[in-house]
Amino acid sequence: MNLAAKGLENMLRASNNNSRRPSSNVEKDNVKVGQRGANGALKPLNQIGKPIVAKPVAVYEKDVKAKRINIQDNETKCLEVAEDIYKYLVHHEKKYILDENYMEGGEPTSKMRRILVDWLVQVHLRFHLIPETLHLTIFILDRILEKKIVPKADLQLLGISAMFVASKFEEVFIPDIYDYEFITENTFTKKQILAMEQTILNALEFDLSCPSSLVFARCLSRVLSEDESKPVDQQAFYYAYNISKCLAELSFLDSVASCVPKSHIAIAAMIIALNVHPVEGIEPKRAEKACIEQLGADKGEIADAVLLLAQVAYKNFKHPKLVAIKNKYQSTKLAQASNLLTDEVMEKIHDMGKTDE
Repeated sequence: MNLAAKGLENMLRASNNNSRRPSSNVEKDNVKVGQRGANGALKPLNQIGKPIVAKPVAVYEKDVKAKRINIQDNETKCLEVAEDIYKYLVHHEKKYILDENYMEGGEPTSKMRRILVDWLVQVHLRFHLIPETLHLTIFILDRILEKKIVPKADLQLLGISAMFVASKFEEVFIPDIYDYEFITENTFTKKQILAMEQTILNALEFDLSCPSSLVFARCLSRVLSEDESKPVDQQAFYYAYNISKCLAELSFLDSVASCVPKSHIAIAAMIIALNVHPVEGIEPKRAEKACIEQLGADKGEIADAVLLLAQVAYKNFKHPKLVAIKNKYQSTKLAQASNLLTDEVMEKIHDMGKTDE
């Protein structure tokens, strides 16, 4: 009797424990843990035919309505201080203007640099990085090449390490260092990339704050597209804006264009784009004057920048082998700007690059 009573007591105790805390087996049967998504936390996935686990639902009061944020508000765009910000950026970029002959005097050569930049554009697309990362990568690459501290054999290592540093500076979610190692087909190891990263940062004294042409292009697009005096065809301007970005990136392939201030590149690209792809509501001559005034540039220097960019863009767009930027801008996300640059349009750009002599 004592043994039977003790067994019954143990069964009752186990039953009470199970009623207080569900079995882990029951939980596993009802909910299956899903794989971690690319961007987000783990999510429970209910099996077919199993009880559905209720999800928490946010309760809102009926009289409370969501307030829609108007992106046209001056406060959101900081229009009151925008002029001062861009004046500072124009002043700040002068600190980083490269010497015109920075690629002369041995190896690596301009041709080697051009091939490397084309490959870096492909890597940038493969990793789905933001545009600012590519601009900063080219900036780092050119500044290190100017210092003549990296031999020809380490040129690709410099390029991939420059992108590694730039992604740390610009990205929220950066690719793993082993991805950079893999993209070079294991030509360089993690240790070599980290060593080159250290060399880059020490040589530049951790100063990576030069504004890119993309920053100035966004400023100009706001000034031109939001002119209240005359309505602007926003769809046409969207295409012209992406053409200007394509032209600016084509300048990456030529070391000569790297010596031009980025604000001048942005203005020149916008001027060329508006001339070859007219936008209703924007007069090219009036737009040119507005761009120059907005960034406080010299009219003669902008004329030289337009001449140079037209020559460089035409040459690089027509290059039969270096097609990474051309292929990139065939994407619908970038308004298929490459497809808009037809032979007829490229001839117009070629004419803009001709001197009067």
